[in-house]
Amino acid sequence: MKIVDTFAVVEESLYSVLFDIEVGTVDDDGVAIPKIKLHEFRRLFDFWNDQDRLRTFFEEHEGDLNEVYWDGITIDEAIEKTRKEAKELERTLKEYATAGKTKRLKNLSMLFKPLKDGKIEKEFEKDKVKVDGKKTWIRLYAIRIDPNFFMVCGGAIKLRKTLNDRAYLLKELEKLEITRSYLMDEDNDALELFELY
Repeated sequence: MKIVDTFAVVEESLYSVLFDIEVGTVDDDGVAIPKIKLHEFRRLFDFWNDQDRLRTFFEEHEGDLNEVYWDGITIDEAIEKTRKEAKELERTLKEYATAGKTKRLKNLSMLFKPLKDGKIEKEFEKDKVKVDGKKTWIRLYAIRIDPNFFMVCGGAIKLRKTLNDRAYLLKELEKLEITRSYLMDEDNDALELFELY
């Protein structure tokens, strides 16, 4: 897997990568990859709002969903919860990304947190963002370039405590590392976005 392009979600603030994932196949979650290639931000929010694809996901991961921690939530409730979280997260991200271009007190760094608690990297930090609240499960993963400049590279419905015990979650860790390496490559001519940095 490699990055083939980057896209602006909010100019000069929030960007997203496009991986060379083959379309028309099935991803690690057993969910069909759309026929149209989408950058990660759009791909994830489309998935998190698609009732049919969410049903397939929750049916496949029903064992995780049935963990005591999730209080016996049904698949229909899980679908509604995911769609509600996705709507709130997308709205909040765009609001902070836009505000952060002119206001220092409201920017993306207020939302994104280091992927591993307490581990702050000096350059190209691996970060995550989620909706505020108890027992939220959608996560968006990104690389921090500047306080209000992030590159989205993946995301997941995180039903488990760690990212290390499910194939679809491990894939998100791989995407973070690929994106970080991509951004650190000083010889990468495709990085026109650094003109903004």
